[in-house]
Parts: sequence; C-alpha cells; structure tokens
Amino acid sequence: MATWDRSDVLALVAIALAVVAIAAGALAARRWGTRRGRITFYCVATPLIPEGYLRGPTKDLLKVTWRDIDVKDPHLVQITIRNTGPRDISSSHFDSGRPLRVKLNCVMFGTTSRSDQSIRMLSRAIGDEAVIELGPHLLRKGEVWTVNVLVGGSPTPDLVSPLIDTDVHDATQSAKDLVDLVAIP
Repeated sequence: MATWDRSDVLALVAIALAVVAIAAGALAARRWGTRRGRITFYCVATPLIPEGYLRGPTKDLLKVTWRDIDVKDPHLVQITIRNTGPRDISSSHFDSGRPLRVKLNCVMFGTTSRSDQSIRMLSRAIGDEAVIELGPHLLRKGEVWTVNVLVGGSPTPDLVSPLIDTDVHDATQSAKDLVDLVAIP
C-alpha cells in the first residue's frame, strides 16, 4: 500500500469541502431562493335535485328556478383557487394582465357568492355558457378565492391559466373521488 503524503490529504479534504459546499448551496437555494409559485384548483358540483326526481312520475314534483326560469338538471358549483405555493402571486404574474378563466361547459344561471373585485362573471345573460374569470389581482400565500355558481347541466370544468412561473395543480378529480367514496349507496 502506498503512503499518503500531505498533498494527498489536502486533496481529499478539498474534495470533501467541495461536496459539503455544493450540498449547502443547494439547500440554501431551495430555502431562500426564488421558487415557482403553485395554485390548487378545486371544482365541486353538487346536484340540487336527486337523480331519481328528474325522471319518471316524480319529475314535476321538485324544481329549481332562477328569476322565474326553470333550471334543468340544476347543480351548485363551487370553484376554489388556493395559493399553496411558497410565495405570493402578484398581478404581474398574470401574462399580459389576462385572468384565470374557468369554463364549466354547461349553462350558467347566476352566482350565489359575494361580489369581489378579483372575481368576474363573463357570462352576462341567463342561459349563457358558464365562464368565470378570476384576477389579475394579488393572491397571497395561503389565500383562497371561492365562487359559487348555479348551473344547468352537469359541469365539466376547464381551467385556462395565464400565470407565469406558477404551477397549477387540478384537484378536481381528487374531490370527485372523495365524494364518490363517502356517497351513500
């Protein structure tokens, strides 16, 4: 076996210090560096009339109206946007000032949520296709935007996100799975 001289020991120490410095730099960048934002999108639709009442002899026993207009297959849709990321999402993160846009692919009748400057209904007339716009406004870390909408038909939500440097997690399918798990047969 060869003996170690001073230069071999110094080279080994330098390599060990370099590995420790790289690991410390990576951890510091993760902790204090600029990281991507993250929002979580939930959309849960609740039918207002049980399916059994929509067909057969009981179909006219129960109905939902909005301003004296019958709503066919009424659902109450709750749309939630939550900032689950490590930082605030400012209005400058919305590309060219475009808002988040949620298209429900069904007919919208109205909203049951309070009006907020960050939430805008794009559908103006009763019976139009349901499209909701959110932002562009500051969405603080941990903050939640929520909209409740009365729609006719079973919604299939599509989220169009113009957010820069922000990941979007769609938890809608997870919410549907959870509802299916706790549904009483």
